[in-house]
Amino acid sequence: MIKKIKLALVLTIVGLLQVQIATAQDEFDIVRKNIVNNLKAQAKTTTEAIATLQQNQQADGSWADIQYTDDRITLWTPIRHLHQIKEYCIAINKGYNRKLDERIVAGLNYWLKAAPKSKNWWYNDIATPQALGEILMLIDEAKVSYPKTTKDALLESMKRGDPYKQTGANKLDIAMHYLYRACAAKDAVLMDAAVNQLFAPIEFSSQEGLQTDYSYFQHGKQLYLAGYGAVFLTGEYKAAAAVMNTRFALSKEKQNLLYSYLTETFLRAIRGRYSDFSIEGRSISRPNMLDKKNAVLDGYAENTAAMLALAKNIDPSGARAIDAAIARIEERQPPALGVSPYHKQFYRADYTMHQRKAYSFNIRAVSVRTRRTESGNGENIFGRFLADGSTNIQRTGSEYFNIMPLWEWDKLPGITCRDYLTDQPAVVEWGEKGNMDFVGGVSDGKYGCTVYDMDYNQVAAKKAWFLFDREIVCLGTGINSTEAENITTTLNQCWLKGKVGLAKNKWLLTDTEKLDNPAWVWHDSIGYCFLQNTRAVVSAAMQKGSWKRINKGYSDEEVNGKVFKLFIDHGVKPANASYAYCVLPNVALQEMNSIVTSNIKVLANNNQVQAVANNALQMLQVCFYQPQSLSYKQLKVTVDQPCLVLVKEMNASTPEIWLADPSQKLTELTVTVQVNNKPVTRHITLPDGESRGKSLKVSF
Repeated sequence: MIKKIKLALVLTIVGLLQVQIATAQDEFDIVRKNIVNNLKAQAKTTTEAIATLQQNQQADGSWADIQYTDDRITLWTPIRHLHQIKEYCIAINKGYNRKLDERIVAGLNYWLKAAPKSKNWWYNDIATPQALGEILMLIDEAKVSYPKTTKDALLESMKRGDPYKQTGANKLDIAMHYLYRACAAKDAVLMDAAVNQLFAPIEFSSQEGLQTDYSYFQHGKQLYLAGYGAVFLTGEYKAAAAVMNTRFALSKEKQNLLYSYLTETFLRAIRGRYSDFSIEGRSISRPNMLDKKNAVLDGYAENTAAMLALAKNIDPSGARAIDAAIARIEERQPPALGVSPYHKQFYRADYTMHQRKAYSFNIRAVSVRTRRTESGNGENIFGRFLADGSTNIQRTGSEYFNIMPLWEWDKLPGITCRDYLTDQPAVVEWGEKGNMDFVGGVSDGKYGCTVYDMDYNQVAAKKAWFLFDREIVCLGTGINSTEAENITTTLNQCWLKGKVGLAKNKWLLTDTEKLDNPAWVWHDSIGYCFLQNTRAVVSAAMQKGSWKRINKGYSDEEVNGKVFKLFIDHGVKPANASYAYCVLPNVALQEMNSIVTSNIKVLANNNQVQAVANNALQMLQVCFYQPQSLSYKQLKVTVDQPCLVLVKEMNASTPEIWLADPSQKLTELTVTVQVNNKPVTRHITLPDGESRGKSLKVSF
């Protein structure tokens, strides 16, 4: 009897092991099929393209137009060899003729023999093994016949990179080719490790990766909502699609985190089909990167619409928002589709996003807590001042598309800077750390105020933006410099579209015109109203440059075009200079002479306080640089520490108050709100930890 029981137990254990092995085997097949189906769905392979590849491929498996000894850092040409083999593999999986089998094997053997290497670790440890992994998935699915020795050699060559030593998008990218290798080798242990590392970045981090405000950092605490942020989204949705219907499937909690970053951050930073130039990192210096329909990243198609299709498949509950985004990106619907009034201060990233149906107005700054936009690998050579309060103003979305080679880089939209004779290269690669702490914003989710207390490159300024529905008020004060160059504040520098209108019923009659105390300037449905006496310069001149000038990996062929440029001239060695202007997106030229700005009241613009009231909205926004009081009509606000205050319903007996600490140093704040001589004081405990700088609603 005991022997029978023992035998039964053994048989049961064996049976369970067989079931587990069969299940694991089935999961390898499921994962491979998922990967192949996604590759086929995204591919644009044609019989004509395959015929051309066949015609040009040589007997030894190589292509004559590829330089296999190339080791450059960017635009590394040998990677095309693997992309072209992948095209063959996709063609077979789509039912094209099997004569491609021999060409695939010859191409793979040539690759193993040539063993190309780049000086850039990314190509060696990410791009190459990922491409090889996709090829292995495709040929295994199509049952292409090739020697085991070739497969073993390919798998061995894929053993590059360590996801455990990387963070964010880089961790994910390496883990992705671990997944391919695990599936091709049917290695269950490696599969577990790969999936663990693939989904590890979908969590909040205090360093690189996803932040608690749903911004994204890479290469230190550096804003990368697109660029690496897009790689993060694309990679995670590809991974989630690969392991669907298996025990590795992405958890609902991580689905929600990913979806929130996608819809509340990434997609909101895209106007129509074009992204905000300030969220791309050094990718801003690559052609077409702002175009989220057709962007290409070093040979890899970053097709945002394809990524969104994967996202919708993973989480069908978000289909409505995703479909609207796809329609905007593909230009089947206008940029306003599905856009609602929205204002967000990314307190972890020093970035402000302000959206209306008619426009987007975003602000990029830098503090001691974050890094400037990086230069590196010969890319983004002149991007030194991109984080000095640059303002991205978009209506159609294409205002800055591919303008970067032509830009005058010390006159980026929104910045206050020295007016150099030539563009200035970055002095620190891979993201220079900021040096000021009073940088941030206050927001109620629809409106907000942003501050950038600046002292960089021998230029000091206190810059603040007050963002409403129709108007954005831009104030600057304490502008000081002892350097030899003129100091300028640029209102915009974008592609010229149509004529430039000036006050007093004038058009811009020359390429460049100096303006003494102008009332306003109008261009491309955007008005710029000056709120104090100003010396300004407006230009509609031809500008020229080359992609190589800003990114060493690209062509030195001249590109040119006409550019609208408007800036304030503060002169040489200004002492406590200031500016005040209002941007009016979505305004007709004929409205400018009769434009009503009486609703906007600049209450203060000095080194102690900057404040603007909007009477139509019954709203007051204040930047206190020191303990101070501010009075307006029957309302008086007093604070005991520097901070930002947003007051809604300011004419009511109990106004709504929002507060924020841009310095992220305070733990407590005392605020007194007095209405009709009836003061109420609150001692407020401010957000702490990873929430420092976050806006707080206070009940009075």
